[in-house]
Amino acid sequence: MKILIVQIGRIGDAILTTPMFRAISEAMPEARIHILVSRHGVPVVKNNPRLQKIIVYRKDPFSLAALIIRLRHEHYDWWIDPKDHYSREGSFLARIGGAKNSIGFNKAGKKIFTAGIPSQEDFSGLHAVERNLRILEHLGIQGLHNLTPELFIDSRAEQRVVFQIGAGDSKRILLNISAGDESRYWPVEKWKESARYCLSRGYKVLIVFHPRDRKNAGTLLSDVPDITLFSSPAIDDVIALMPHAHLVVTPDTSIVHIASAFNVPQVALFPDVEWNYHKFRPMGQQCTVLRPAPGKTIRDISSQEVIQAIDNMRV
Repeated sequence: MKILIVQIGRIGDAILTTPMFRAISEAMPEARIHILVSRHGVPVVKNNPRLQKIIVYRKDPFSLAALIIRLRHEHYDWWIDPKDHYSREGSFLARIGGAKNSIGFNKAGKKIFTAGIPSQEDFSGLHAVERNLRILEHLGIQGLHNLTPELFIDSRAEQRVVFQIGAGDSKRILLNISAGDESRYWPVEKWKESARYCLSRGYKVLIVFHPRDRKNAGTLLSDVPDITLFSSPAIDDVIALMPHAHLVVTPDTSIVHIASAFNVPQVALFPDVEWNYHKFRPMGQQCTVLRPAPGKTIRDISSQEVIQAIDNMRV
């Protein structure tokens, strides 16, 4: 049996799709699993031994034409798009993909997929991983199985990480100062206070940041010179870094899910949005989620709340 899973969304979405690979490969070891993934999601899946083929989705017309020919040539038995809301791209690809059977979200009045999945409203209260695994019931795979994301480290990324941070058994705490959008940023002054506290506790503090936040990282370093900056232009470097951490503090970003994959304790700063919390909350065994008061934003979470949460972790 040949199965294609479509995940052309964000990095975090790709990470939360990985339990599907594990569930399918364990329940149906004879199945060949392919993934259609955006270029941003490739580092998340490229080392996964459960996948037999990775197909990269690019939007330019020439690449799209070649992709359509390639997908139809594969003759998939099952086409699975776990997106729980309407997607014009997803519907178009499923319509021309030529699979025998397809699973995905059908817009009212249109049946693109042979088997429909519930909407994000109907899935309310369930984590994204739970939603994804329930889709597999169409393949006869029952039960939720292991909900933890599964990531595999790239050897070259591991070498780059060790070169940056050095070897050794230091207690490392990762403070991720970057976020996907402005509403999820935490003020630099509060990061400074948290970093100073972590240093006082004997941690080696690594500041993880996207290149666009280099200025903020530099401000932190100038005021708290004992920290170490870890620029992360590639997500596979962050994946390789995570097992070296003892604790992570991060806004609601894909790093929440990377930490969950390696069961690294974390303090996560989430917005006051109920559906978002339920869908994307951390899946690790030791997690503290801080949310602002109703009507407030992540910026309103105090540094003392974060420091107290770090202290309560006792790692």
